[in-house]
Amino acid sequence: MESIREAIEFIGGPGTLWILAGVYFGSVILERLWAIRGNPDYDNADALCSIGLNLISSVLNLIIALVIPLALYVLVFDNLRLVDEMALWLAVPLAFLIHELAYYWDHRLGHRIGILWAFHAIHHSSNEFNHSTAARGFFLDGQLKGIFALPAAFIGVDPVVYIAVSVLTNSFGIWNHASYVPRLGWVDRVLMTPKMHKVHHANQPQYIDRNYSQVTLLFDRIFGSVAHIDEEPDPGLVKRVYDNNPLTAQFAGLLQLRDRMEMADRWQDKLAYLWRPPEWSHDGICRSDCPKYAGMKPA
Repeated sequence: MESIREAIEFIGGPGTLWILAGVYFGSVILERLWAIRGNPDYDNADALCSIGLNLISSVLNLIIALVIPLALYVLVFDNLRLVDEMALWLAVPLAFLIHELAYYWDHRLGHRIGILWAFHAIHHSSNEFNHSTAARGFFLDGQLKGIFALPAAFIGVDPVVYIAVSVLTNSFGIWNHASYVPRLGWVDRVLMTPKMHKVHHANQPQYIDRNYSQVTLLFDRIFGSVAHIDEEPDPGLVKRVYDNNPLTAQFAGLLQLRDRMEMADRWQDKLAYLWRPPEWSHDGICRSDCPKYAGMKPA
């Protein structure tokens, strides 16, 4: 048990950023080496754009997504926690379940609220599905996870334990963007495997807004958002983005949001695009740039 505690303290402490960076860049490099023989269509420009977007968002996120959420977590843990000393055998599974639930709802809201989708759409803007796209993002995306993690602090899950679990689940989240993993049978019905996550990245109507979870399908099953594979998933936005410059590609979601807002004349309708689901339109028409069900009239 002492060795497990030491491992958790390392993963949730000094090893955090090194582990995530090592898993991400190691996975990207190994997948690219595999692609030399197994995938001649590997898009180098798209991958480099994804890596650039990752580096930009990571630097900008140091305060917004790391320091501030950690400070809030520690503040709640130090002053409001219900359990003073929680055993690891209980703290680790609690941290995992709360993290998985926090990830699920942050992710789902990122698809269902206009301005949050504008931030999150960058992750979906690649027309490829591989390890490089795993950390493709905009620095304002995913900021609700820090708030949704606070119940763990309130219960009494040590910050180091929660961070360690987050590192391991995020490492899994990098792996489940693998382009080389086939369907895994019954495992696809339990875990968010690469094929199941590729469903989430697809732009076909039956796949959009499905499979939000990071590691398991537990909360997708509970909240009715599971989709299994029928036709091969086609990754990318409905209105595709072909910009491989990370300095401009990071604004693709905001530009699409702006375009939708400009279709409205009334300021009330313009503002409604910020909080309405991304397929909503002020006149009931889902245009070609609509992120969901292109060409169909939204409910």
